[in-house]
Amino acid sequence: MHCLEIHNLTGRAGQLSLNVPHLRFDQGRTTCVIGRSGSGKSLFAAALSGLPIQGLDVDGDVFLNGQKQASPLWHEHVFVLPQEPAVALDPTMSVGKQLAEIFRWRRDPKCSWDTPITLAAQIGLDRTDLAKHPEQLSGGMQQRVMIAMALAARASFVVADEPTKGLDTENKTRVIDLFKMIQSTGRGLIVITHDLDVTRALADEIAVFDQGNVVEQGSADQVLNTPQSNATRTLIRSQPANWPDQSGAKAKASEAILSLKNVAFGFSYPSTILADVNIDIRSGEIIGLYGPSGVGKSTLADLCLGLHKPNRGIVQWFGEAAEPSVVRRHRTQFQKLFQNPVTSFPPNLILGDVFDKLTPMSGGGSFSRSNLMERLNIDEALLSRKPDQVSGGELQRLAIVRVLLGQPKFLVCDEPSSRLDMTIQRLAIDIITDYAAETNAAVLLISHDKAVLTKRAARVFELKASCDLSLIPCEGAPQAACN
Repeated sequence: MHCLEIHNLTGRAGQLSLNVPHLRFDQGRTTCVIGRSGSGKSLFAAALSGLPIQGLDVDGDVFLNGQKQASPLWHEHVFVLPQEPAVALDPTMSVGKQLAEIFRWRRDPKCSWDTPITLAAQIGLDRTDLAKHPEQLSGGMQQRVMIAMALAARASFVVADEPTKGLDTENKTRVIDLFKMIQSTGRGLIVITHDLDVTRALADEIAVFDQGNVVEQGSADQVLNTPQSNATRTLIRSQPANWPDQSGAKAKASEAILSLKNVAFGFSYPSTILADVNIDIRSGEIIGLYGPSGVGKSTLADLCLGLHKPNRGIVQWFGEAAEPSVVRRHRTQFQKLFQNPVTSFPPNLILGDVFDKLTPMSGGGSFSRSNLMERLNIDEALLSRKPDQVSGGELQRLAIVRVLLGQPKFLVCDEPSSRLDMTIQRLAIDIITDYAAETNAAVLLISHDKAVLTKRAARVFELKASCDLSLIPCEGAPQAACN
């Protein structure tokens, strides 16, 4: 059984520094590294893996079984599951060919699966899925491909950086089960996460990071049940179930900003994704939309934004049918906060230039750029970097600032906090809630986390993947017109 040790690990990326005097990881055990966004978790994962990253300056020693290692261990002993599987996978090759490369060049002799096809079946993918390129798969399926590679590859340790971010409850449970499969192979598992559900399900030990330092470590039971540091206690208090309820705000008596009347939609006849949807969203109102991945939540949002035309029924903006002339007149007032911030920023532009050149409108007062960045704890220094030089959580917060500067009257927030730790998640959702209240904007808030929606939305609807493809109010939520 192998033992991996870190001694005097230091690193710097921009304003964030890392200082880890000592950490030990044993094969056959799972350590979860937790902490708020920007605490140094991903910087630690990069430093531990030894992968070359531009702008990352690292020093310190890595020991394997007591022997100092002169080169990175990811060639043989460490398999890295990066934070963005879409970026890690080769866009020019089918995922089946990429998995076959692992079998050809790095297959573990102890791997119990003979072919990529038999392994894919184990993780819930079929031959059709393997023939697809990465962009043709959902985020959850991309993550499963990466986990399949980890299961097949030679590795004593697997380092996974935020492996469940952006996944719905069903896919998160599936990924947790797959990580338990990795555990059963006897590998050491190092999971960087802000999700305490993942931590509870997998961790033997926990290390808590804050401002680049390990502020607490110990057994999972000890850290979660008797936390000693303020950082750990704050993470636990910040889980959505512990948020104060602010869902009671009612829309003011005014015309609906957006209406869907008897709307049905499918991409090709006779398939139907949505049927007979009726809903009004008024000024200052937050509507929650919940459901598993692939059920049609983003499609419904695109219908609201005029990006798809319904097969039947009518979409209205400010009481007028959303015909091309109406869409052109109001386009800047109907905006979307995208689920994946990595793909919503131009990859080759400095972030500051994105704001200066591509965000011409500027919010005022409490929703000015400087105030929003301060409230979201965003360092101005981040604006001097490109999107791939900041963490997913930092990029998500910058996306929130950017969309609010456009002063939309109707805002679709598609999983706006899926990449954020619990403390920043509440802050981000509350800023969106405040924006709706102060500017009388209407918000469609899409989330995989029903607790977030029930705490902040005036009405919550569930979109189900079943023969009944209609929009259904969640249990306990106020009733609304929806067939």
